Amino acid sequence: MKQMNLVFTGHNVLNICLAGSVIILVGVTLVILLLGRKQPAPMKEMHLAELAKHWIKDKSGEIHIAELAPLWRDDKQPVTKRDYTFHHERVVVFAAKQIEQASWFRNAPLQQDVCYQLLQMLDKEGDCPSVVNVADDVEASWDSNTYTLLGKTTLLDHTLNVAGKTISLLIEAEAMHVIPDALIAALGHDLGKLPSVKGYLYSIGDHPLASGRVLAEFESFKHLAKKEDISRAIKLHHKRPEGLLGKSLKKADQLARQKELEQAVEQLAGQEKNPPHATVPVAQPGAKSAWQAQADIYDEEALPAKQKATVPNLIDISKWFDAQALLDNLKPYINRVTGRRFMAFSMPDGYVYIQAKAIEEIARKQAEQAGAMDIATMAADDPTMREVLFTVVHHLRVDHDVIARGLIKDEFFGGYFTITMKSGKDLKGFYTPFHAEAFTDKEHTAGFIAAMENNKPALLKNFMSVKPYLNDAAS
Repeated sequence: MKQMNLVFTGHNVLNICLAGSVIILVGVTLVILLLGRKQPAPMKEMHLAELAKHWIKDKSGEIHIAELAPLWRDDKQPVTKRDYTFHHERVVVFAAKQIEQASWFRNAPLQQDVCYQLLQMLDKEGDCPSVVNVADDVEASWDSNTYTLLGKTTLLDHTLNVAGKTISLLIEAEAMHVIPDALIAALGHDLGKLPSVKGYLYSIGDHPLASGRVLAEFESFKHLAKKEDISRAIKLHHKRPEGLLGKSLKKADQLARQKELEQAVEQLAGQEKNPPHATVPVAQPGAKSAWQAQADIYDEEALPAKQKATVPNLIDISKWFDAQALLDNLKPYINRVTGRRFMAFSMPDGYVYIQAKAIEEIARKQAEQAGAMDIATMAADDPTMREVLFTVVHHLRVDHDVIARGLIKDEFFGGYFTITMKSGKDLKGFYTPFHAEAFTDKEHTAGFIAAMENNKPALLKNFMSVKPYLNDAAS
């Protein structure tokens, strides 16, 4: 065998040592990694209620989830801070309180910028009437009395009225995170009525569409994540809106119009009592005109004409109707006020006036509990619902003698009444009149009436008298 002699120079030895060191270091590192690797910690489920305990703000309380919502927005477009100058005092106050200083715009600079631009347009042109009378527009179908009454409110005032109502509704619903987008819809819902936009409005005959077109041109608006929802809310604010944003806008618009209508009627009444010199006195609208105006605002059928006042048919409700249970469930409605709304009230003369809507709500529940789903799920505008209400009141009238037959005719389930307040102002409503003893026994009726009157909220204590419309049709 041939012997091999290996000769190592200093340079070769150095290279071998370095290579060996690298191998050793790599090996040691692998061992450390393998030995030190830990199993991943298991995921822990946590409800929002528990998670909220970790969202403590200045140790003063929990952070509402609505306050976190702005952090999740997709509206990340940088906004250049611009200076806006307003001339109308109401715009100045609204901009400062509801936009500049409002907490809901803290993380919504894009929405804030759009609102400022909308206020700038309204400040410049908003002194025009708040109604339009264009062919094919929804307001063109309104009664001339409605148009005249609501035309006394400027577009600027109406828009700010709607914006204020929108904020109130969303605060009440604990949905403050929706306000930035909803306020854009409120401030922009009637832009199509501005003089500079009327050309387009007259070409399409639909002010909501014209309003959306104007808003779509705003550069800041184009970058909003919810721009489609806002546009749709504006488009449908006289129709059937969708979602919280759209429904809040429509309700706010209706509430604002109702308030404006009342103010216009009061103003006309004042002019009638104290007519200015050298002017022709303006007649106050009659009962039918006032009802027509409210029907226009709420998209409802107006006061029925004489020829429409047909007697509904009696139907079989024996499978689900319980008269005593219905009366028991109506009792909590009496003199209960939510905000400024009420569905039933008593008077010292022993009558209780209840809206047909309250009767309908309880009748539906009774039908649902008895499995009569055709009644429980019936649409509110279904003609058969009139037959249901008429049959219910008929049984209460004939079988139980609890309906005040002297106040409504036997062929109706309710009637139109005027409520006169201490201030002299009149409220109008559709009610079914009951005897107070329907909600207690005859022996205790006097005490029951006294108790109801003593416990009345302040609003209802202002009611001085209630009188039915004479010569007006009922349902």
